[in-house]
Amino acid sequence: MNTTLIAGVFRAGGDSRFGFICDTIDMWVYAVPLGFLAAFVFKLPVKVVYFLLCTDEFVKWPWVLKNFYSHKWAKNITR
Repeated sequence: MNTTLIAGVFRAGGDSRFGFICDTIDMWVYAVPLGFLAAFVFKLPVKVVYFLLCTDEFVKWPWVLKNFYSHKWAKNITR
């Protein structure tokens, strides 16, 4: 759902900036540190590390839905 909204709906509506910021913050503040800790500090199995890296979709879900329902992404891209 996040990929469809960020890469499809928001960009088509003229709001590619939100997707860039959302994905960048989510990756570098949540996913990369979590993956690093899980793999190298806690030495968890590969499947568990992969599962934890995939949880970033649930972390950004509230902000993506909030932006979607606010309709701030719908910009007039025609002149």
